[in-house]
Amino acid sequence: MQQILNKLKVFNQVSTFSSLFTETWWNTSKNFPNLKNNTTYLYKKKQEKCTNKFIDSFVESIKNFPSGGQNQKTWKNNIDSLINDFIANSDLITIEDKGILFSKDLLKNTEDFVNEAQAFDSNMKIEDIGQAMRNLWIMNIMQMLLGKSPKLTPSIFSYSMLYPYTDNFLDSEDISKEEKLKISATFEKRLVGEKIKPTSEYEEHLFDLIDRIESEFDRSKYTEVFESLLCIQNAQIKSLLQQEKLTGPYECDILGISIEKGGSSVLADAYIVNGNLTEEEAKFFFGYGILLQICDDLQDAMEDLKNGHMTIISQLATKWPLDHITNALINFTFNLLDNAPPFTCHNIDLLKELIRKNCLQLILFAIAKNKHLYSKKYFKEIQAYFPYTPRYMTTLYKRLRRKYSNIKESYNGVETSKIIMYALSSE
Repeated sequence: MQQILNKLKVFNQVSTFSSLFTETWWNTSKNFPNLKNNTTYLYKKKQEKCTNKFIDSFVESIKNFPSGGQNQKTWKNNIDSLINDFIANSDLITIEDKGILFSKDLLKNTEDFVNEAQAFDSNMKIEDIGQAMRNLWIMNIMQMLLGKSPKLTPSIFSYSMLYPYTDNFLDSEDISKEEKLKISATFEKRLVGEKIKPTSEYEEHLFDLIDRIESEFDRSKYTEVFESLLCIQNAQIKSLLQQEKLTGPYECDILGISIEKGGSSVLADAYIVNGNLTEEEAKFFFGYGILLQICDDLQDAMEDLKNGHMTIISQLATKWPLDHITNALINFTFNLLDNAPPFTCHNIDLLKELIRKNCLQLILFAIAKNKHLYSKKYFKEIQAYFPYTPRYMTTLYKRLRRKYSNIKESYNGVETSKIIMYALSSE
């Protein structure tokens, strides 16, 4: 396998970018980042009250979805006013963000993806579909950066579905490492292009998804697409070999593994979106994957530590404060976006700002969740930039899940998922 990889253009890109971004990471400032919009405790409480009111009103509006075309138009106007009032009083999202995130194309892609995922595997958990859908949104943003209209293609669907299939399989505590390596070796052969008969339902799903990518991309013309899939598979196996090993810094190259895995994952996203990339585009998307990987590792710090999954975050968790490494992550994110290549999309500044805000919010929510992993001094300083109080941030998702669990599957003969899409649409 290694001999095959050494001959691949994308593997050489991954090797070059991994070295480059490792050096970039070490040279990134560990000082407190230049953040904006620090707010007082009273302002945060006001934001919480505003958010609670919006959540309650939005859920009640869904439950009161009317029958009849004219009544539904009136309902839509009212919910538009509700959403716009919330945006006007919130620091989380702007009207410009809404225009991107709630565009007709993105909402249609989301609805189509959920329907297709359920048809593909009726046993797939809703959390796994949500995990795959997150990758869909990243790829849709990439399409916009590259001057394309957001679209759900067979390959975007397939790679987004491969993400939870392979990642969760390799992370599972119920499957032995030997079994994981055996199935991964078979999957690698299929990625190379060998026509292999599946021996299980799991392999059947994996091979079907590769079939769909092959139906869109000719292997002889778009070699980088399939090379990128081999590269992320190779990076995942390296990561797998570090599972169940409680290692400390300098015992093995956990940073290198994280950089290669995160970077390769989003680099594959980009090749599947565009078929080919310039060197500068490939470099940017590789770096984007790194910051998303470390964001995930920060969110999952305690779970990874408990399960023996070593990341640069879990190595430090409970041993040293995460103050400086979190500063580095924020500064790395800002520097990457500030030095992004000159994408030709018409709204590049809006997209870059949206990515910047979303990444920062991911990090701030992860800090709130893992308060005990930071020094008291640092947490006091960083929480000034939280959108809400720490307590509210750690319970917000539970509140949303509880509210959603009380919603019926349909109202007045219309599926709730379609009602929500209609509510969020810009029509």
